[in-house]
Amino acid sequence: MDTSAARKLPAGVPDVLQAAHQVFINLTTDRILRIEVLTQAVHKGEDAVSALTEIAQIAHKIAGVAGTLGYPQIGDSARAVEQKLKADIAAGDPLRNWDSLSTEIEDLLDALEDLL
Repeated sequence: MDTSAARKLPAGVPDVLQAAHQVFINLTTDRILRIEVLTQAVHKGEDAVSALTEIAQIAHKIAGVAGTLGYPQIGDSARAVEQKLKADIAAGDPLRNWDSLSTEIEDLLDALEDLL
């Protein structure tokens, strides 16, 4: 992974956000790894509600800052994952859309990995 590219802000983002951008990039690897562990737990039949709740929480954090830092598509993808997971959990059927959601989560992870 080319970390020199990750240190640069996207075009149009104020320099004042440099520190926030670097924190976001630094947290991205940990978030990717954690989401991967949680999705594997779901695939193995472990506690889906806990795993999916945590994925939704991580997606919420990503969505909250990605757009501000110049990554609106990542922010939108993370927000969609968060909202769909929360809706399924609230409906009492956390796995009802898991096939399509797991694909969306993988797409989000791929986009995050591209930042690194």
